Amino acid sequence: MLEKLPVEAIEAMLDALPVDLTFIDADDKIRYFNSFRIFKRPPEIIGQDVRQCHKEASHPAIDRMVADFKSGAHDMAEHLVEKSGGRKLKVRYLAVRDASNQYLGLVEMVEECEN
Repeated sequence: MLEKLPVEAIEAMLDALPVDLTFIDADDKIRYFNSFRIFKRPPEIIGQDVRQCHKEASHPAIDRMVADFKSGAHDMAEHLVEKSGGRKLKVRYLAVRDASNQYLGLVEMVEECEN
């Protein structure tokens, strides 16, 4: 078992990672994002439903993925996104569970891919 880390140390550690991290809780609310910004997000998104940050056309895919994570059918999903100028991003979604396998939410992790 690891010694408990202060919140400031955890935040600094997450900010040091070269990936864009967002945590969405079990109620589908955005609760955290680190300071490494690939996707620009205003602080006001904290507490919003994850669907509010995506186009309506994406909602069915979001709903399926979240339902699969909550049911335990899947623990990871990923896809590649090509942005303007040929910039390629890998987006991974990871289910977060406690020691009893209870669903706590999900982490969205975005990183730039080499061309």
